Amino acid sequence: MDPSRTPPPPVEVLWRPGCPFCSSLRRGLRHAGVATVEHDIWASPAAAARLREVTGGDEIVPTVIVGAQSLVNPSVRQVLRALETEYPEHHQEASAADEPPAGPSGAGFAGPVWTAVVTAAWLVLAGWQPSTTWHLAPLLVAAAWPWVVGQHQSPDDPSARRRIVVAAVAGLTVASLATGALAAIGHLEGPTWTGSGSTVAEALLLAGAGSLLAMVAGLARTVRRVARD
Repeated sequence: MDPSRTPPPPVEVLWRPGCPFCSSLRRGLRHAGVATVEHDIWASPAAAARLREVTGGDEIVPTVIVGAQSLVNPSVRQVLRALETEYPEHHQEASAADEPPAGPSGAGFAGPVWTAVVTAAWLVLAGWQPSTTWHLAPLLVAAAWPWVVGQHQSPDDPSARRRIVVAAVAGLTVASLATGALAAIGHLEGPTWTGSGSTVAEALLLAGAGSLLAMVAGLARTVRRVARD
């Protein structure tokens, strides 16, 4: 950044503790030399209300406000582009050099963690009440991984869609393995929704539906972001 230029006004970053995507973006903005004013939405009801206002009612973080623009889960490059658009007199070149060094995506860890949590909950519930059918459990197990990954992909990442599809396959695989394990030990004995047919078949069908729906939602979100850019 040219030291002779007056820096643009700070951008507002709406974030919350424990969000790996917030940490990654904040670190990237510091690396790029972007001045920020940060608001923890968990500590500030006003910041949470502001977030819902600019996102249409959602509480998706990180959200960055640059002048008149609101960027939901942006990359550093997108923030720099917005600064260039909003404050052309303080032009900053949004080049690859402005991005922090590539590292593992937070979503890459969050997806399997959520899948493991939901799977563990299903196994515990099925062991506790084997005669009860936890109908939505396989759907949630299969959907967790692709849903988390799909919500946190950068629109300018060419491999984003591939990661969503891989996550959907992984989620479906975990749900199928859990279904097989529960059936093998006799903990999948409850009735189906229709009252007839195989509980295993129903669980696999719901797992497939969950995986597919989460994958489509993630892909659609990526397409919307690309169109918005």
